[in-house]
Amino acid sequence: MEGWTKLAVMALSQLGVIPFGPVQRSSPAPLVDGVVTLVITGVLAMLAVIGAVGFLCAALWAGLEPTMGPVWTPALVGLALVVLCLILLLVMRMTLNRREPPPPAVNPALDLDPEVLLAEAQRLVVKHKVPALLAAVVAGLVVGNAGTRPVRK
Repeated sequence: MEGWTKLAVMALSQLGVIPFGPVQRSSPAPLVDGVVTLVITGVLAMLAVIGAVGFLCAALWAGLEPTMGPVWTPALVGLALVVLCLILLLVMRMTLNRREPPPPAVNPALDLDPEVLLAEAQRLVVKHKVPALLAAVVAGLVVGNAGTRPVRK
């Protein structure tokens, strides 16, 4: 039955269902720690930027009030904030409209010919007739009875 497993793995890797080669798994703890650190530092950076913009507006207000007067100073500070928002909106749109790089090219070693897969399947069916017929019967029963089970309450 080793040949059947090999054939199934070759077919599934060709279809892209399973990755080819050894799968490298890392423990989830560093990933979770990295995400938590990223969220915390992002929130702190956002609060710092909000404070910096507030102080910048206060400094602009204090610097412009003697020359512009009490009426035009708030309008100019508001205009500066609108310009800042428009710049940030433009940066956001440019970031969201970035195109993703094309997917990596398929490894030519994995490019299996369907005729090779069929020849291998035929060879395995001839070599293992009884297990192949039994597997076909079980697969037919599973597929045929998938939607006919009564719902239990």
